[in-house]
Amino acid sequence: MGIRIKPKSFGPIYVRSNGDGALLYADRPEDFNAVPPHATPVDLLLASVGACIAKSLEIVAEQRGQTLFPFSVEVTGKKATDLPNRLGSADIRVVGKLTDDAELSVELLRQAKSICTISNTLNCPISLDLDRER
Repeated sequence: MGIRIKPKSFGPIYVRSNGDGALLYADRPEDFNAVPPHATPVDLLLASVGACIAKSLEIVAEQRGQTLFPFSVEVTGKKATDLPNRLGSADIRVVGKLTDDAELSVELLRQAKSICTISNTLNCPISLDLDRER
């Protein structure tokens, strides 16, 4: 019988965009600041995913000549229940009205996900090397 890992959730981590180009981060929705939560590497990973989605939304909106309303991105993760230890899934929820046009908002989010370097990278192969010369 294979080893089973106990289910575990991570987050949520929140990333807020107020439309001024800067992002704010929190591990509780009332405590935003300029530094992402970093108690664990998984917190940083979730903050990175949220920041990438937020910035990607800003990029696709700008390309379409749209101005976004302030919004937050909430990211949670679930640990995989088999080896190797990893996130088995991540859930991203955008909170707030992006634009007055609901269909446009959905399309902007779809486009943002398609260009989000961090979320697109999570399935990539990782290579390791040990440089003993340093």
